[in-house]
Amino acid sequence: MGFKRARFTCIVGRRSESGNSTFLRCRAETHNLFSILTAMNRQHSLHDGFWASAAGSLSFQRFCQAFFQWYCPLTVEERHLLPDEPFLLCSNHTSHADSAVLMTATGRSFHSFALIGASDYFFRSRRLRWAVSPLMNVIPIDREPGAKSLSACLATCRQFMQQTGGSLILYPEGTRSQDGEMRAFKSGAALFATELDVPVVPAYIEGAHHILPKGHYLPRPGPVTVRFGKPLEMACPLPGESPREQRRRVVEQLTKSVRMLSARVEAEELAAESQGKVIASQFHS
Repeated sequence: MGFKRARFTCIVGRRSESGNSTFLRCRAETHNLFSILTAMNRQHSLHDGFWASAAGSLSFQRFCQAFFQWYCPLTVEERHLLPDEPFLLCSNHTSHADSAVLMTATGRSFHSFALIGASDYFFRSRRLRWAVSPLMNVIPIDREPGAKSLSACLATCRQFMQQTGGSLILYPEGTRSQDGEMRAFKSGAALFATELDVPVVPAYIEGAHHILPKGHYLPRPGPVTVRFGKPLEMACPLPGESPREQRRRVVEQLTKSVRMLSARVEAEELAAESQGKVIASQFHS
């Protein structure tokens, strides 16, 4: 089964890319990554996460690329800031479309990302597991995690990054915003930022709340923008800093970084609106 899925992925890759060497590299990387994730599925139960097939992940990626090109046009800013090594991607959270938006915006393989998702949402419904598990990798986290469950989640995150070279998506707010406004970041986000010892990339998503707000299931057309910020190194505490003080500082720094990206979006929208009014007044004068 693994060979067939990898072979399917490479056929698609060969049609979209030129050159025999590119095709062979695609086949080798896809087969290796799928083999690793298959082994993880055998070793761990559903409580540790679920891992998408190569074919399912690629199909979802191709769909999202078309969706965010034609139905909800996606604009990506500062993509060049993304590190080559594994990183933790943290953004505001207003919509179920956010993860698809972020993975599409990176321009990288969906198979190389895992979402740290709420266990009471993704893992307690067989129907949702059946719908999501073939398409994307998800690692469970309790909304109010104890020491044991948090340790298990961190261990699965480390294993995913070490064995696949992939990156993680985490929403520091802990849940989707009802009104589209950014909520306070939870302190647990700081623990992931410090314990995983990888760069933390802040991001801000604009427009996802409009196309698919909380409580809705059919997306509406509309533009979406993703802006990436400079990677943050947060693993090392400051001299004399206690773990609690470090977590507080990390949450404040991450909140500030994401809000700055939000402010830039809002400033550009205001500038564009102001310019439009000036042009309109000149036209009518």
